[in-house]
Amino acid sequence: MLSDREILELAVRAGKGEREALGSLAGALRPLICRWALVMTGDPDDAEDVAQVVLTKMMRSMHRFDGRSKVTSWVYRITRNASLDHQHGKKRDLKLADKLGRLARAETHRLEDPLDRIEMKRTLGLIRTLLRELPVRQREVFDLVDLQGLQPKEAADLLEMKPNTLRVHLLRARRRMRREMLAEGYGNRGG
Repeated sequence: MLSDREILELAVRAGKGEREALGSLAGALRPLICRWALVMTGDPDDAEDVAQVVLTKMMRSMHRFDGRSKVTSWVYRITRNASLDHQHGKKRDLKLADKLGRLARAETHRLEDPLDRIEMKRTLGLIRTLLRELPVRQREVFDLVDLQGLQPKEAADLLEMKPNTLRVHLLRARRRMRREMLAEGYGNRGG
């Protein structure tokens, strides 16, 4: 991944109409756009569709990028809006559960101890359920901070929300995950 400075330099050149810079910028941001879209849609195919829309919108409107925010913040907003638009056209049935199920099956093949496999399958099933049940905003915040490792301030900037609002969403997501895990008996085991 390019640095923020390199991305901004490409964005400035792309905004001036340099096609090569625009192509390089799209290539550099595509993996990030796909990841964000996957988090928001819950389905790799939907994420790919959203990424195509985002890249097209980005290319058409690059000349309007004014540099007041990070390029990644601007592209995140485009990705988020495109994802929401995509979801409005579909049922809100997230396919993330199926993806996590495939992951659970693939992961259980790598575990040697049958009890570990059973526990892994149970844990991934619970996580799949919990992620599916989190509201979209909480899922976004949880992914950006706890899974992608962004600082809360960075995530708040990307989501265009106040840091305190982000912290509330993150706290609610974590509490719900913890409460459900404890209800299922996780954390109550002796060593």
